[in-house]
Amino acid sequence: MRILAIVLGTLLTSFAPTSWASAEGTFGLAAMVHTPNWPNNIDVMPWDGSSGGEFVYRAIPCSGNAPMNNISSNLPTYNSLIPGSRSPASTRSHPFKFTVRDGKLSGTINLTVCKLGSGPTKDEIADGNRDRIFVNFQADATKRTGEETVFSGTFKIAGGTGRYQRLTGDGVIRGYFMCFDPKGCVEGNGGKLRDMQYVMEGRFSDPAFRP
Repeated sequence: MRILAIVLGTLLTSFAPTSWASAEGTFGLAAMVHTPNWPNNIDVMPWDGSSGGEFVYRAIPCSGNAPMNNISSNLPTYNSLIPGSRSPASTRSHPFKFTVRDGKLSGTINLTVCKLGSGPTKDEIADGNRDRIFVNFQADATKRTGEETVFSGTFKIAGGTGRYQRLTGDGVIRGYFMCFDPKGCVEGNGGKLRDMQYVMEGRFSDPAFRP
């Protein structure tokens, strides 16, 4: 009986569930979105900075040459708590989608995690197969010109896919719509603000974090 008890104890210990520990902290994010005809940019709809309706932007592919997008945030790494990660991590907004009513923006961001580290992404994984973080935001358009519209507001993190399923958080979001086209928005793009830069600052929490 003593030998049986020892064997059972060993088996129970071997199959005991892995311990989980929460991860929480503050984070920052800086990113760009566009509407050029990149290979993965389908169903995009740029805003003119004033009219109402539904509008959609996307970033270039994870493998694209974009230094700004490749050093975007310490959120996906949980401030480098995830083993093997290094902040800032590379992310993409696939898509950045919103509705405008009376100058108020209400939208969502599917934040695609390209890799848990800085630098270019060189693997062969399709962007649609990567982990994503889901963000909901509300914002006001606070300043408009023919070449620029500024916005600011708040956001909430609503989970994600893969390791980010139980991720939550909130904070502030701000940015501006404009055009990288040398001709500008009015002359080169018919008044459409084809590009945008934005930042987010806030807190995150993941009760299911596993080192």
